[in-house]
Amino acid sequence: MKKHTLLLIFLFTLSPQTLPANASAPSQATTFNDHLQRANAFIRSYRHFEAADALKEATKLGGTQHPSLHMRLAILYYGLGLIPEAIAEGEKAVQLAPGSKWYKYDLAKFYYVNKQYEKAQQQFSNLLNLDPGFTYGYYFLAKIFFHEKLYDMAWLSYERSKFLGHRGKHLEEKLRPYTTKPREDFSQQMDDTLFRFIKVSSKKKAEEILAKIHNGKLFENLELELKKEKNSNFDFGIMMLSELKNSVALSLTNSRPYTPPVIVQTEPDYRIMQRILPFDIQTWKTNLKNAASKSISEKTGLKSTGDENFSAKIAAFYALEHWKNVWESADVGAYFATYSKNFSPQNGVSIQSWRQKSRKNLTTPTIIRIKIDDPVVEMLAENRILISFQQNYTSNTYHSIVLKALTMEKETEGWKIVREQILQKLGN
Repeated sequence: MKKHTLLLIFLFTLSPQTLPANASAPSQATTFNDHLQRANAFIRSYRHFEAADALKEATKLGGTQHPSLHMRLAILYYGLGLIPEAIAEGEKAVQLAPGSKWYKYDLAKFYYVNKQYEKAQQQFSNLLNLDPGFTYGYYFLAKIFFHEKLYDMAWLSYERSKFLGHRGKHLEEKLRPYTTKPREDFSQQMDDTLFRFIKVSSKKKAEEILAKIHNGKLFENLELELKKEKNSNFDFGIMMLSELKNSVALSLTNSRPYTPPVIVQTEPDYRIMQRILPFDIQTWKTNLKNAASKSISEKTGLKSTGDENFSAKIAAFYALEHWKNVWESADVGAYFATYSKNFSPQNGVSIQSWRQKSRKNLTTPTIIRIKIDDPVVEMLAENRILISFQQNYTSNTYHSIVLKALTMEKETEGWKIVREQILQKLGN
């Protein structure tokens, strides 16, 4: 709780007053400023719940004119572990000040901690649409995609955070076993001349800031630091190349996205500038889908031309990839959901016995890796497909190679497995 206390003391910027003897019993005539002073004093006395009550009263009197009060109260609730209350106040702050990237960031974190991942994703996306150079926005978005098992989307978002200076390796290590490690094609986006910048009044100050960036400080860290400095003349933001004078713009024209930031003189000030790209989540999804279709075509030999069943075969192969992924991630519910209600286990095994054994095989190993080689897709009927392939299974306790065939049928919720056969055992 101590780290929260230090943060909260910093957040209350009004000059605190000495806590009066009757502070716990405010009069009916208590004013807006009185509530703020009481909240500050309670904070300094480590009486955080009482501080929250006082600040809540202040928001009732003047919160609509001061959205920062709602966010301060939200952060105070967050430090006290009152997450639903933090979310409610954070939503008010964002509604009152929709242009604040920091309010969006804090609210998105509240949602994330409360496991409201869909709302967290939307709020981080809103933040990145507003400021596509916000490093932590990409990092947390990557964590959400990882939770949702959208590993390639997570990798793209994580890579953006690295390009912007994030140096942590924990998420990368978690992602590596599951992602195809896609890379963005910056050449497709070279028409976008977007830059993030820090503007200061002197070259010396610009050089100091650039040195901090090279030593690992993020633009966000520096923004908060500069806001603390008295008499500091600075600005942060996003701008287009066309907003600069031609002489300055010319020096940046050939900058590639995410190359190290540089100092330019923009008279009468100096700017640390870095080329970035817009945030476009739909482009990521489209590019990943196209890459997956190309990969599937290469693996299976399927071609879109001359094959009237191409779309159905591709969809069935996506279902096969999903089956493999949820098996590797040991997601019991998602694994069973890939099978039809009409599924019939091999060799007359009852469905109850099959489910019991499958659950054990999913939950016992600490690691599962599956490789699918040489898949062949055959259309048996309009809504029925046979996929045969070589399956290479490895866990921390067992290894096997088999030839397998899955029969799938198209149901309301997509392609489902109705039959699973081991055709031949090739090795253990």
